Amino acid sequence: MSNLSRTRRPTLTLLVLLLLVALAASIACAGIAARVQARPSKLLIEGVPEKVIQLPPTRLAQVKQGKRVADMQQLSQTYFVRNNVPFIRGRAGDEFELISLDKMEYTPSQPEIRQSQQLIGPVIKYRSWIFAEPITIEPIPDVVDHRPNQTSIKDQNNRGTCVCFASLAGLEVAYGGGSLDLSEQFANYLYMTAESRGCKSAGLKTTDSANYLKNDGVCLESVCPYQNDKYNFPAYCNNADTTAPAPPMLTNAVANRPYKIKSYQKIWRKDNLTTDTGTWINNPRYLESLLRAGKDIVFGTHVAGWISPYTGIIDVSLGSGGYPLPSVGGHAMLVVGYNRPQEYFIVKNSWGTSYGQSGYLYLSYDYIRTYAKYGYIINEVEPIPIVPLRPMLRAIPRALPSR
Repeated sequence: MSNLSRTRRPTLTLLVLLLLVALAASIACAGIAARVQARPSKLLIEGVPEKVIQLPPTRLAQVKQGKRVADMQQLSQTYFVRNNVPFIRGRAGDEFELISLDKMEYTPSQPEIRQSQQLIGPVIKYRSWIFAEPITIEPIPDVVDHRPNQTSIKDQNNRGTCVCFASLAGLEVAYGGGSLDLSEQFANYLYMTAESRGCKSAGLKTTDSANYLKNDGVCLESVCPYQNDKYNFPAYCNNADTTAPAPPMLTNAVANRPYKIKSYQKIWRKDNLTTDTGTWINNPRYLESLLRAGKDIVFGTHVAGWISPYTGIIDVSLGSGGYPLPSVGGHAMLVVGYNRPQEYFIVKNSWGTSYGQSGYLYLSYDYIRTYAKYGYIINEVEPIPIVPLRPMLRAIPRALPSR
C-alpha cells in the first residue's frame, strides 16, 4: 500500500466521523427546537406577565396553519396589570379582571386523572368518536346548541368572579335553567371562605368550584344580590373577621342555600396531545361528545389575543416569531354548544350582552387545542326540598269512628 493511500484512509475516516457528529447534532437541535418553542426575549406586552403554551410539533404545525399575526399595538392597549392582577379592556371603559397565571397552575394527580377518564351515563355511547375509532353506535351531529336551555346572560363587571358565574351557570342549567337565578355573590363568599381568603378577594382554579359546590350549597340571587363594584361594596360577609357577628343578609343566605352539586367529573388537559383523541379538555371530540350527551362544561381557559368586542370566532393568533401568543391570564365560562363545519365552540360568558354574540363567545377548535386548561361536568344535583304550603291533613283521627 502506498504512503498516499495510508494518508487518505485516516483523513476519510475522520471526515466521515465529523459528518456523523454534525448530523447527530443537527437532529438533536431539531428535536430541541421542536419541543421548545421560540419566544421573544422580552414580554410581548410590557408589564403583563405571560406564559408560553408549549405544544408538540405536530399539534403546533396544525394550529399555526393559516393564522394571522397579532397587532401588538392593539393588544398593548387591551391588556394591563393592576395590583399584580391581569385585566382585559372592553368598550366604553369596561375592564374585566382575569384569573392570574399563578392561580391557574395545577398538575392533577394520577388518581385524579384516572377518575376523569371514566365514561359514564349517555357519554359512553360516544366512545368511538372520543377515541377516533370507527363509529359503530351513534354518530355525532354537526351542530349542537344548548343556548335555548340557558339562564340569562349576566355581567361580572370589574370583579374577578368569572369562576362564580361559570360554575353557577352550569348549576342553574343542571337544575333546569329557565328563570332560576343563583347568587354569585354568595358563591364567591363560599369559595373565598373555603380558601381562607377575605370576602372581597376573588380568583381561583375553575375546577375547585366543583369541590366547594359539592360541600356547600348556594342561595338565590334575591337572597344575596351581586355587588357590582369591586372596590366599594358592603362587606356583608365576615370571614375576614371571625369575631364579628354575621350580618342579617349572610345569616339568611346561609339558612337558605339548597342548590348543590351531588356528583361531578373533572376534565384535565394533556399537554403532549398530538391528535384529537381521549378524555381531555383540549380534545374537541370529547367536548362534542359531552355536549351531544346533554352536558354543559364549566371551562377554564388561557386568554391570548382577544380583542374587543370579541365578535366572530376567537382563534389562535401568532406573535412576531410565528408561534401562538402566550397567555396573559385565565377566564372561566360555560361551554354550551359547537359547530363542527365552522370549527367553533359556543361558550356562555359573563361580560353582559354587549360582547360577542349577545353575550356568548365563539372559540375555535384550534383555540381549544392550544389554550384549554381544565373543566368539569355536573352529573347530578341535590334535590330541592319541597315544603308544602299547608298540611294535607289538618288532624289525624286517633281511631276510626265505630259504626
